[in-house]
Amino acid sequence: MTSANSSPPEQNHHSEPFRGAKIRAHGARFGTQTLLISGVSLVVLVTFIQLRPGEIWLAEIFLLSAALVGMLVGYLKLREPFFSLFLDNHKLSYNHKYGWWQLNAKNLERVGVPNIHQFEQTIDLNVVGLRLRDEDEFLQRLSPRLAGRLLVEQRHYLMQAIKAYCHDGKECPPHWLVEDTEYTSKNGYKYTGLLAMFANRMNNLNFLTGYDILIPASVLDRDIWEFSYLLHRWQQDPEHTVRKLNEELSSQGGK
Repeated sequence: MTSANSSPPEQNHHSEPFRGAKIRAHGARFGTQTLLISGVSLVVLVTFIQLRPGEIWLAEIFLLSAALVGMLVGYLKLREPFFSLFLDNHKLSYNHKYGWWQLNAKNLERVGVPNIHQFEQTIDLNVVGLRLRDEDEFLQRLSPRLAGRLLVEQRHYLMQAIKAYCHDGKECPPHWLVEDTEYTSKNGYKYTGLLAMFANRMNNLNFLTGYDILIPASVLDRDIWEFSYLLHRWQQDPEHTVRKLNEELSSQGGK
C-alpha cells in the first residue's frame, strides 16, 4: 500500500515548486487580529475592574467571558493551515492541520452539492461533494491520522443524511452509525483500522448522497455552489481554470 505523504504540495522539497492556485478559507482568516484585540480587551477590562471600587457587575463578567472566548477563537484560527486547498493542472489537495489528501483530476467523476429530502423539502448540506472513479487511488494516499479526524469532524453530515433517509420509514442499517474496521475494495485491496472505517464511511455517504468525499464550506474561500462550479470547470479544463483562479486571487490580494 502506498504510504501517505505528510507535507502539503508547496512544502514538498523533493518535487518541482508548486505552480497552482492556493485557496485560503474564510474561517481561518484574521486569527492574529482576533487574538490581539481580545487579549487587549481582556487586559483593559481586568485593569478597569481592579481600579474601580465596589463589586463586579454582571455586564463586566459578560465582557470578560466574551474576551476569553475571542482569545480562544483567535488561537484556534491560528492553528489552522494558512492555505486549505491547492489546485493545479493535475490534482486537488486538501490541507488539514492533521495531514492532507490529494485527488487526481482524472479520478474525479462528479462534483456537486449534496442534498437530502426531509419534511417534503430539499435541504443542501453545507459541503461540496466529490465522487471518485477509483477509491483505492485515494485511500492509499490517505494517512490514518487524517482519516480518523475527518471521521469525527464530518460525522454530523452523515447523521443529517441518515435522519433524512430513515424519516421516510426506511430501515437504517446499524453499520451506518459505527463503521466497520475492515474493508475490501472492489479491486480487492484490504484495509483495516481507521482507513477501513473511512472507506466504509465513503460507501455510506455514496449511498445516501451520491458522493464519496466531502469538503466542508468552512475551508472554502467562496460559497459551496461557486466552488462546486469552479471544480466543474477545472474538470473540463484544468490549466485554464487554474490560470484564471490565480488571476482572480492575485487581483483580490489572496495569494
